[in-house]
Amino acid sequence: MALPKPQEPSIASQADHRDRGITLRAVGMGVLVSALSSGWVAYSRTAADTSSVNITHLPVSFFAVFVVVLTINLILRRRPGSSGLGPSEMLTIIAMGLVAAMIPARGLTGIWLGLMAVPYYRSTPENGWIDYVQPHLPDYLFPTNDGNQTTLLYEGLPGGAAIPWNVWYLPLFWWLTLILAGFTVCACITVILRKQWVEHERLDYPLLAPILETIDDVHDASGGNKWPDYFKGRLFWIGFGIAFGIIGWNMISYFQPTWPRISMSPNKGLFYFARVFPPLLTHINTYTIGFGYFVKLEILFSIWFFHFLLMSEIALIRKTGFQFGRMHQSGGGWGDPLVQWQCLGALFVFVAWGFWAARHHLRDVIRKAFFNDPGVDDSREMLSYRTAVIGFIAGNLYIVAWLHQAGIEMALLAITVPASIIIYIALARFVCESGTLYLGLPTSPLDMGYQILGTETISARVLTASATSHALRWMYFMPALSQGAKAIDRVKGNRRALFWAVLGGLLTALAVNIWMVLYLGYKYGAFNFTDYPFARYAPRLYDAVVANIKSPERASWERLVLFAFGGILMAAFTLLRYRLPWWPLHPVGFIVTTTSLLHEITAILIVWLFKAIVMRVGGVQLYRYFLPLFFGIIVGRATGVLVSFIVDLIWFPGGGHHVHGWA
Repeated sequence: MALPKPQEPSIASQADHRDRGITLRAVGMGVLVSALSSGWVAYSRTAADTSSVNITHLPVSFFAVFVVVLTINLILRRRPGSSGLGPSEMLTIIAMGLVAAMIPARGLTGIWLGLMAVPYYRSTPENGWIDYVQPHLPDYLFPTNDGNQTTLLYEGLPGGAAIPWNVWYLPLFWWLTLILAGFTVCACITVILRKQWVEHERLDYPLLAPILETIDDVHDASGGNKWPDYFKGRLFWIGFGIAFGIIGWNMISYFQPTWPRISMSPNKGLFYFARVFPPLLTHINTYTIGFGYFVKLEILFSIWFFHFLLMSEIALIRKTGFQFGRMHQSGGGWGDPLVQWQCLGALFVFVAWGFWAARHHLRDVIRKAFFNDPGVDDSREMLSYRTAVIGFIAGNLYIVAWLHQAGIEMALLAITVPASIIIYIALARFVCESGTLYLGLPTSPLDMGYQILGTETISARVLTASATSHALRWMYFMPALSQGAKAIDRVKGNRRALFWAVLGGLLTALAVNIWMVLYLGYKYGAFNFTDYPFARYAPRLYDAVVANIKSPERASWERLVLFAFGGILMAAFTLLRYRLPWWPLHPVGFIVTTTSLLHEITAILIVWLFKAIVMRVGGVQLYRYFLPLFFGIIVGRATGVLVSFIVDLIWFPGGGHHVHGWA
């Protein structure tokens, strides 16, 4: 009898054997990527005056650097005797880099450092900061200006003078403890919800989908190394050429000012249907189009459908004259509070429904955390469930104690802290499910507290403390950590070390960004920074504090009525989606359309139309055929932004060109 022929090891097992899991070199590379991403943003938005490379939930500052690392790694893997970084190592870099890219400029530290520096330098008897703001600023949270330390930050040091680091140590320390507490809370929430979102509900994570595909697609049929399909072929280079070609064409005008430029914002970015309608923002962003192709068709349709529906609602409101807040302002946005609070109510119901759907999983988390139930497995998480639950509770207690010590009343904290948790969980869910790059909040947790309590019941000290401390968005890590959880799901080996790796990337980004912003400020003068936080956001916030103190408002119960109305609508949309298989609208579109996503609505409409035609004509097969085209668009956009930045560094230092933003 013939013996059975021994089977060759499968390709998957060969790949698993080569996958080293979490390694020291992967963590080191993640730290390097974190430093480069953070430094790029800091220099770009201060001294170089170039693009806004971190205003999305998959920032170009991270993606471009990661593509460089990925390309070099692919080249190394094809060399005989060199395996390069394995999948788990690349995924570790992604998890670290995503969080680190949220730190600089508009993400976190730009707003925070601007608020710390400006209240003494730009105070005048006319703006009221001396009388209404400065007396309520805690000394341990704001650097002193007794020796013109913050004045010199804005105007630059005289020759030979040393940077006064000593006035920054104490404020930086205490603010950093709040940041780390917020990071801990977000990390614990991510651990608690990861299995529900990744394994039970199987969310799509459209922003990560093409990246994860390229990491997986590195072996051929025989188990040898190969280039990922997304990175080769005519369609990839066509997409790359379109996105990079637009930026490359416009780069010629850097050297030849008369060279005609390609505008990606037709009609100067605004199109009015009628007099009372808010404008349609006409920015065409290739970065949005590239990632939009990986988003479900029903979500793309729902976003633009609800956008036009709410535009019509605002037009009706304006026509009838029923209003109690700011209407359309110059700049193209529409933020009518009638619609914002309606969508905020929908957001809370959306999160509540998510908790209800996850009730069995959350029950398992509690059983494991408090009773160590052996039937519940948490070995695949970067923290144990017990650590996550305790960390969530302890982190929130520290945040409440910190904010209360800074001067905020417990009544206000009882609204804003839970609201922050709910709103940022929703934001993370939106990013992971809908793949929306440019996504903000319908309104802030602090505005909720103001409208519910009324500023007439809040003292000047509390108004000052709440405005400054809540401006630091300590929960802003949620979207990045939630996307990182998807990447972590594929990492081999013990994942407990990942928490410390991600924390290391975060601390690296913070250190690089804080040092660069303060160094460049004292060297060149932060008054010359064109970045939004230093130039406009901080002064505007302190002006708003003075306005609230001088002209307090009563509680706005009308907004709560709209909040309840939006919640009822969301409940109805959710019920219809789950009860009627043919229902075409996804509830998430109703909430996100009033946020900064409105800047991308034209790009979303374009990619929806293309994808709808593709799916109708050729189905899934034709859809997959065009995937390299749109991945090429993403890579071309990121490469163009990086090349433009390098050109600015060499030929136009300090006078860069803006090639990436809303358009």
